[in-house]
Amino acid sequence: MTPTANVNARLLATLFLSAAVVSCGGGGGDSPAPPAPAPTPVPPLSQTAVDVSGTAAPVGIDYWGDNSAANGGKGETIDGVPCRVMDETFHIHSHLAIVLNGQLLTIPSQLGQVAASGSTAACFYQIHNHDKAGRLHVEAPAPVNYALGSFFKIWGQPLTRDNVGGITGLPIVFYVTDNGVVTRYDGDPAAIELRSHRLITIQIGSQLSAIPHFTWSGT
Repeated sequence: MTPTANVNARLLATLFLSAAVVSCGGGGGDSPAPPAPAPTPVPPLSQTAVDVSGTAAPVGIDYWGDNSAANGGKGETIDGVPCRVMDETFHIHSHLAIVLNGQLLTIPSQLGQVAASGSTAACFYQIHNHDKAGRLHVEAPAPVNYALGSFFKIWGQPLTRDNVGGITGLPIVFYVTDNGVVTRYDGDPAAIELRSHRLITIQIGSQLSAIPHFTWSGT
């Protein structure tokens, strides 16, 4: 056999061997992909409800202190929300609960309320609160559609998927409860609408066993 024939024979043998390896899946094939982890279940609404009607007692433990609104609104319009004399023609409430590793944190009181100073008259932002129970008031001369991000801007605290009121470095999950039905919210938390009797729960750190349940009279 000539040298050229030898080369051709070796080339053909190599090609046949490659085809055999491909046809049998490369000698073992790819291992199956591991199953996707099961989604974390949505916690149920607590069967124990706390009534926060009127001016309620504080809920949770202090975390931010009463001077936490130092970077908040001073009377200027913020995120389209004006600060004016209170007008309750349109008046609804939502509730905000922030839970850090299973411990409910107190939302400071009188957020969105601006005291008179010098030539500036006192005013109320159309999103504000009156106590430390977590209930948010939306009051305006006509129906409005406000979101949680506006309240945090009035408060002067950050609100993102990885930073709530300056708390970072822990997993954060958002839940909304409407008519007793709890839903996990995976969108932009700043866009969560403030609706009548809506419960907004921010879980930071460890998984909740139940969503805090708050009720109040009226809207």
